[in-house]
Amino acid sequence: MKGRTTLTLVGLFVLAVLVLGQATSTTVTIIHTANIYGNVLPFNYFTNTYESKGLVQIYSYVSQLRQKSSELLLVDTGNLLYGSPFGDYFLENDASENPVVTLFNQIGYDVFVPGTFELTLESEKFEKNLKSLKTYVLASNLVNKFGFIKNYYVKVFRNGLKVATVGVVPPYGNLASADYVNTIKSVIQKLKSEVQPDVIILATSAGITYDPVSGKQISIQSALNLGDVLVKEFNKDVDIFLFGNQTLVYTGINKQNKVFSIPGSEGTSVNQIDISLSQTSGKWKISKVAVQNVKLEKIKPVENVMNWAQQFETYVEKWLDTPVIKSNITIGFNKYMAILEDTLVTEIVNKSIIEYTNSHIGIWNVFNPNFEGFIEGDITRRDLYALVGRTTTVKTLKLTGKQVKEIIMKSLNMLSFKDGKVVFEKSLVSSPWIYDLFENLEYEVVINKKELRKIQFMGKVINDSDVFVVSVPSVRTYGQNAIISGAIVEEFEIPVQKILFSQVKKILPEGVLDTKEDNNRVSLVQLTYTVKPGDTLARIAYRLGIATSDEDLPLAIVELMTLNPIIKNPNLIRPGWEIVYYKKYLDLIPPLRELFEAR
Repeated sequence: MKGRTTLTLVGLFVLAVLVLGQATSTTVTIIHTANIYGNVLPFNYFTNTYESKGLVQIYSYVSQLRQKSSELLLVDTGNLLYGSPFGDYFLENDASENPVVTLFNQIGYDVFVPGTFELTLESEKFEKNLKSLKTYVLASNLVNKFGFIKNYYVKVFRNGLKVATVGVVPPYGNLASADYVNTIKSVIQKLKSEVQPDVIILATSAGITYDPVSGKQISIQSALNLGDVLVKEFNKDVDIFLFGNQTLVYTGINKQNKVFSIPGSEGTSVNQIDISLSQTSGKWKISKVAVQNVKLEKIKPVENVMNWAQQFETYVEKWLDTPVIKSNITIGFNKYMAILEDTLVTEIVNKSIIEYTNSHIGIWNVFNPNFEGFIEGDITRRDLYALVGRTTTVKTLKLTGKQVKEIIMKSLNMLSFKDGKVVFEKSLVSSPWIYDLFENLEYEVVINKKELRKIQFMGKVINDSDVFVVSVPSVRTYGQNAIISGAIVEEFEIPVQKILFSQVKKILPEGVLDTKEDNNRVSLVQLTYTVKPGDTLARIAYRLGIATSDEDLPLAIVELMTLNPIIKNPNLIRPGWEIVYYKKYLDLIPPLRELFEAR
């Protein structure tokens, strides 16, 4: 009997060893969002059109995922509360219920890392809004400032799998500690010794300068781009890096199966990261990783959530229709015309930013391709939001005269001239803002010759070695056709619309728009004229429209002689000579302002 008992115990021991040795597997899904900017409803208030984005869409997508799996971890890396008209209204008016916060909580986020927009809030508003989030607010370099902010969060899934998330914010404002590297090292060491997580995520509201997989520079060098340092310092310890503060979409996996994520902006998409793990002898090991950007345009919103959110729209609409300034004139606007001809619409934004940032010159283009202009009368908040067209902050860069010229020429290469028409590069059709428009510079470009004919600052010709402080939309400093030359002087991490609202009355006397654009930039076409028998230089100047009166005839003749060295004597020209001259593209005959196309 005793021997049989011993054999039974031995058998159970062997069976236990076999069971423990067997491998089991599981998959965990991480949903990463960032830069939601207070968007709740699937609506674009800048363009006044439907757009499938915002927290309602994210709620609907997450609800679908939860029906399939409960193994979810939701992380947002900042710039949540404002940046859209909807978010701006509820933050500025300090409403009793902020639907941005309410719906964020209903979605069931696990982690929130404050972004630069949150870091710009005064301390009381920062604490009030972030304490109302029913999630772990992580920022290891802020933990000593606010008791409710934690270093890390560990989620234990049903099978015992432990996923740890560490949070860190960029050193912006007066809140962040500069010693973030040593802080994170200490936190990770503590996690490894006390918690022993199976997966470590490092979530930051900072951006990146270099592609973490290819090493290619994708952004201008910035103190807010902690991501590069974090990847370098913690690549061995961290499995997943989540970034923020940049509106581009990035999904990357390196050879070591490390995941890198930037999910875009405004809640138009999320990054879904699927981590497959296998367990052997009680230890989990990552076997496979996948990351994809999921567009939310095909997600059907949950009806009762949409209905709940729409009750708040009345307040926002009323606020948007409040007059801010007046216009004594009516101004039309076309996105292609804005590229070819100076317009007061772009000037208002550009000059407001130049004034606010104390820059020499500024780059801007209207970020709303559907904007149609101003009608005489009241100009409302809605109109001014439409001027901006999308959410972005501003950086000031130190650029040389040579670098300024290179930026202008890079934009000019997106235009060509064929069969009497300007042809726009395809990228300009959907993204007209990548054509950089300068303010406070006087310059002329020649479309068909790809030449910068004249460039001056305050009446003085710009030399390559001259140095300027230039205001630039942050969104132009990374991603497609990015401006990555020069050095950052200062970063203004507030939405451009706030700058516009604070400055527009300063640049418009008594808040009234009744001036014309300063025509600081001109798009020209170089043309030729063949001299005919009986022609004189004066007659040619009138015929070509270079001179329109006797007063400007002498200057027109000088210009023709300068452009055509073959003419030694203004009274001696010969039939058959081809004379070069310039015309403003939009002054060509016939004077059809629609004489261009986009392909």
